[in-house]
Amino acid sequence: MKKFFFFATMAAAASAIISCEPVKPDTTGGVAVGAENLVAYFPLDSQEKAITLGEGVSVSELGGQGQFTEAGARGGCYVNASKSHDTQAYLKLNVPADFLKKLTSFTFSAWVNAPTERGGIMTFDGGTDPNWGALDLFLDGEGDAGVTLKGYLFNNGTEWGGFYPTYQGPEVAKNKWIYVTYVYDEATSYANLYVNGTLVGNANEEGVIEGTNLCWAGPADANGNQAKVGKLNLSDVSCMYIGAFASRETGKSAETWLSYFAGKIDEIRIFNKGLSAAEVKSLFQAEVAAANNLD
Repeated sequence: MKKFFFFATMAAAASAIISCEPVKPDTTGGVAVGAENLVAYFPLDSQEKAITLGEGVSVSELGGQGQFTEAGARGGCYVNASKSHDTQAYLKLNVPADFLKKLTSFTFSAWVNAPTERGGIMTFDGGTDPNWGALDLFLDGEGDAGVTLKGYLFNNGTEWGGFYPTYQGPEVAKNKWIYVTYVYDEATSYANLYVNGTLVGNANEEGVIEGTNLCWAGPADANGNQAKVGKLNLSDVSCMYIGAFASRETGKSAETWLSYFAGKIDEIRIFNKGLSAAEVKSLFQAEVAAANNLD
């Protein structure tokens, strides 16, 4: 009887093991906020561990003074070893041609640490604009009020395709890790910028930040009404650059203001949804908690 019980127990255990589904690898880096809409995640821990999630996305080339270092916001990160925005440095990624086409709304986020005031954080080659390309998130300019953070997208089918939210303020600090987020929401047609989980931009008469940029599809009519962009129609792309402007590296533009990012970039996330202000705040808090767990 004991022998039968032993074999029955072993058989049941084996059956349970066989029926169990394999454990799926964590492709979110332990950050659950917006996970159902996360289409790409680049932890940038090393060249071999630069990409955890991204269908059809792969590392193409690490160029110039572009390197990886262990001293990231969380684990390793990409860095321009020269610390100069005039020195070539980049990480080039292969991406599917329709990568941006699938994003009728989007959220791009990353940790950045900049010793200078200029440089492309992440940019895509594509579109009809020879300088700006298809989509960018970058730093531009300088001043006592802080570094200027800019986003850019080229939307096909609107009277003027290029839209770029811009913000300059003390939150965009040099030589300090900050979490930047670029959001476009098709429901509102707002393209907004966030720093450390907080919306930045112009304040209304009550002092409330309303946003960074409202995208319009065309001119105002006689009654002052103006159509909103709504769902985006972004361009086909050929590649993505981290730490440099795609248009300069692909030879479409030789403009020197298309500078290299002089510092460090870490934990890039791309969502196919315009995260709400509350979600962006939660995302930042989750990133901070995940970074603290490494200590």
